[in-house]
Amino acid sequence: MLKHKTSRYGFSILLTIMVLLAGCNRSKDSSANLRIVSLAPNWTQTVVEIGAKDQLVGVTRFCIYPAEIPEMVIAGDLISIGGFVDLSMSRVDSLKPDLVLTATGMQLRFHDFLKEQGIPFIHMEETSLAETYEKILALGTFINKGTEAGKLIESIKSELVSMEQEFASFPNVKVYYEINYAYKCVPGADSYIIELMRMVGADPIYADRPGIAPSVTWDDVLVANPEVILIPWWETAWQEGTHFKGPQRGYGTTSIGEVAAREGAQTITAVKTGKVRYINSAKTKQAGPMIPIAVRLFAEAIHAPGRPARMQMDFVPQFMEEQDTFVPELEVVE
Repeated sequence: MLKHKTSRYGFSILLTIMVLLAGCNRSKDSSANLRIVSLAPNWTQTVVEIGAKDQLVGVTRFCIYPAEIPEMVIAGDLISIGGFVDLSMSRVDSLKPDLVLTATGMQLRFHDFLKEQGIPFIHMEETSLAETYEKILALGTFINKGTEAGKLIESIKSELVSMEQEFASFPNVKVYYEINYAYKCVPGADSYIIELMRMVGADPIYADRPGIAPSVTWDDVLVANPEVILIPWWETAWQEGTHFKGPQRGYGTTSIGEVAAREGAQTITAVKTGKVRYINSAKTKQAGPMIPIAVRLFAEAIHAPGRPARMQMDFVPQFMEEQDTFVPELEVVE
């Protein structure tokens, strides 16, 4: 595993060097006219944040931040090329991109096509904050926005330092972040999300398991006995249902009530104290400008008081406020 991880990181560094060299050989005028296709929401927001929104020609339907992006798609000023993995590479090619931005192991499959077409790409595996910063800088260099990319990185770092200090006195809390209710998995040793959670006092269970999202069993969760359980939520999750069987297995998200009713759940501290909560995964799984917001959301969900009555919630809320607005606070132990 170490050999594989080192090899992958070595390829990442080589790719970054190639991108940096390409950027150095390009004039500012030519870079201003580059056509960029983003296959991931975090990349789209990063492009906008460093001042290159007008260079975007293609995005996915999951690119909903900032709000002007879906508005541009509706207006016909941006082309939607599909979802995260169910996207059309022929449509990507038809946009004649000068740069394509990909993310995570799920999009590695597209690299052979891009290489065959001679289309430059930058890939973010989302393994660590260090890698995230490296790839943001690579993007900035490629499109002659290096100064803006550097400022973005420094802004993220500064906000993270402030939040670490803010929550330094809060207790460590054992947390089960259930990334998918059907294919139970957690952020693993190769996920930057572990870094974010630990900044605000979370002790993610099974975070030492290799991979970005290693599998766990419900029995594993019972043994770990987490103090907080986090369930993914996003703006359209309430419409997508919960599917334990069939071709849509794992689509959508689940309810707090379903988790609390699982076999043995009543023995888990998180269930007994009412600390099974939704967290906005559309914001907490964005390796880019939204990282500080993600850390704040983790802090709010992890350290807020319990809501035992919410353990009966047998539906996925349309609005996050339906599960109560959280205010992190130090609990007084008498």
